[in-house]
Amino acid sequence: MKRTQQLNLFAPAVVDDEDDEVDYFRPRDESRPRAVRTAPVAPVVVNTPEPVTRPAPKRKARRFPVPRGTSPHEAARRTAEAVAGAWHRNHGGSRMEIPVGVVAALSLWPIKGEDAHLQTDWMLDLDAKDLLQLMRECWAYWWLRRPDLANRARPIYSWMEESLNDHELSCVKAVAHAAITNSLLELTGSIDPYDLAECDLMSWTITGLRSHGAREGLGEYHTPPEVCELMARMELGDCSQVEPGFSICDPAAGTGGMVRAAAQLMREHQIDPRTCRWHLADIDPIAAAGAATNLILWDLGPHTTVWCGDTLREAITEQLALEEKAAIFKHRDGIVRDMTMMAAIGGAERMVAAAVSAQAA
Repeated sequence: MKRTQQLNLFAPAVVDDEDDEVDYFRPRDESRPRAVRTAPVAPVVVNTPEPVTRPAPKRKARRFPVPRGTSPHEAARRTAEAVAGAWHRNHGGSRMEIPVGVVAALSLWPIKGEDAHLQTDWMLDLDAKDLLQLMRECWAYWWLRRPDLANRARPIYSWMEESLNDHELSCVKAVAHAAITNSLLELTGSIDPYDLAECDLMSWTITGLRSHGAREGLGEYHTPPEVCELMARMELGDCSQVEPGFSICDPAAGTGGMVRAAAQLMREHQIDPRTCRWHLADIDPIAAAGAATNLILWDLGPHTTVWCGDTLREAITEQLALEEKAAIFKHRDGIVRDMTMMAAIGGAERMVAAAVSAQAA
């Protein structure tokens, strides 16, 4: 018997996923699996990485080395000419002790060694007032260690205690920048005393800043370093007579060119010049200050004295210098002792105040 289809009004509606139509004519006993609806899959959220901001490339430390093939003497002359040019271009005036003092302070800056040139950026970025403070601290450092030589160098740094106007401060900054960008820190940044004494920067600086007429009036003439070295070799020979306590005196020393040559000759023969006695004298206070600066820079040791005066009138300049040296060291020791006592008293007062406040609490 032929089976006929009839409309089943009570059959559940079956939805075809493809055409979404309802089949009302499917037999009751003929089952059709219902399409299983799966839960919608959550969209995958892709985290877009934030744009990588690369740090700005680190600026390479500026360095101003001595030009290749240039001798230390020529490099020192070049630096001194740059200093004199900066001072005169900025109308610094007749106070040559200011640029000389700037060069001396930068030369004596106590941080030496292979990384000394890394201070270039820092120094060049300082403003004029900070540069002035840096130089004050440099001289204070050396006054504590060598008060005798620092006191003799006072004519080239006493101006730092003054209240400088804006024009003078700009001149100080111009001179410092000229010196630094013309290899001063390279010439004076070594930790080896032999390297530090390879040239006399103070002599070139003073000669470049002083007029020809002033030099003639003082009887001041720059002795070429080659002549100084020749005279040292003629006088000391192979240094066989140099023993601890050996004394060298220069009554018209200027900034110490002859002494520098003698000390370098000793070092070449494996003799430490710190074991010798060195006495320098000059009639010019600026030159004597330059000599005192050089004795510190060249590391000629504790047995050094510098006198400023007329050696034709005062024949006992070394004795006078030794007496002055002893008095200055005594004065320094007294100040250090007082400062130490004040620091100790201040520390005790703070301890007592802390104990009282602890009991009150």
